[in-house]
Amino acid sequence: MLDPRSQEQLKEAISECTSSDQAILDTLREEIRPLKGSTRRIQPRATTSISLVGTDGGNNQLSFDPFLVQLVRVVDSSNNEYCLEAVSPTTNTQALKNRQFEEEGTPRTALGELMEFLGVDSLPELSHMIRPTEDGKPVSPSWVQVYRELVEWAVLFSLLEKDYGTDTLIVYDGLLRSKIFAKDLFAKLRTGIKERIDAKWQESRRRLYIAGVAKHSKVLTRYRLAMVLEGVFQVDYPAYVEIPREIEERAYLWSEFARGDDREEEGGEINKMVAGKMFFVKFGNQRRDPIWPVDIFQSQIGEAQTIIGSMLADAIDGFPIPHYPRCLQKAHENAALVDFDFDILQDFICDGVRESLGVQSSILDAFRLQDDDPAQKRYR
Repeated sequence: MLDPRSQEQLKEAISECTSSDQAILDTLREEIRPLKGSTRRIQPRATTSISLVGTDGGNNQLSFDPFLVQLVRVVDSSNNEYCLEAVSPTTNTQALKNRQFEEEGTPRTALGELMEFLGVDSLPELSHMIRPTEDGKPVSPSWVQVYRELVEWAVLFSLLEKDYGTDTLIVYDGLLRSKIFAKDLFAKLRTGIKERIDAKWQESRRRLYIAGVAKHSKVLTRYRLAMVLEGVFQVDYPAYVEIPREIEERAYLWSEFARGDDREEEGGEINKMVAGKMFFVKFGNQRRDPIWPVDIFQSQIGEAQTIIGSMLADAIDGFPIPHYPRCLQKAHENAALVDFDFDILQDFICDGVRESLGVQSSILDAFRLQDDDPAQKRYR
């Protein structure tokens, strides 16, 4: 515990910092002030909403897993499962790529279809963040999270080929932007998404909309206090506001993560990472209700009122997170492996280890009875 003298020193130091940084807050307020006049009321719309979400081994928190096996599972809000794979950090990338295709070379998974569309023949070609060594094993264990995101984008792309009975909003878990694709492949994917949306309208007169909803954003974190001080979203009804690109660029260390096609047209660098335009959205009718960053697919910015209005009723019914799209929360619930499913998964891991041990398999049973974290006793 800090003694009174240390507390006083810290208080003085913090006071000096806040005083010297007052100009920063003034600048943020000046930058965000125009948004108050641009805030729009959300008009409710009737549109079917679905979403997709992935979960991996890090979410499952296995208590015993010496091989660091992780699950890549993608499920939507209707409990349709699109992918279920077991991957470890030492999985051979060529073998993993082979899983995506039939023996004759035709795609068997959503990721295989995406690779064929983008014209790539290996995972390293698809993402520069998957870099295998000579024996085919990746350099960094974090590549599994990259692979998971690739699968999520592949499933999103494949959903645009399904038949829908009504106009449908597909809600993606996260912002519609990515750093993991190699070269200009994300730009090519973005073009393919637009082509499939347009084709669906021509074939069946069905509108497909895409939006991404994030729980956090550096842009929102940077400007949250300034927005409160300037009275942005201090209204008693659901509202939204479009965020200018220049405000996004000031919040990100790498401005490429905020540069859309509109900035490219102004003579900037080609857009390789961004497929959406950011909006701040408040679904509740109270002034202190939460604000969420929402990306709308950039070719559908003109449909922002329709898209956000379609999410309104779903978000009002959000549970357990209030005023957050219920379809996303349902997808998370469906994707999570808990209770009985979790126990089965843990048993599968143990069975795999036991089989690999051969004649020494009996040692595993005694090992599992040992306390794996005796230090936790200090909290009991």
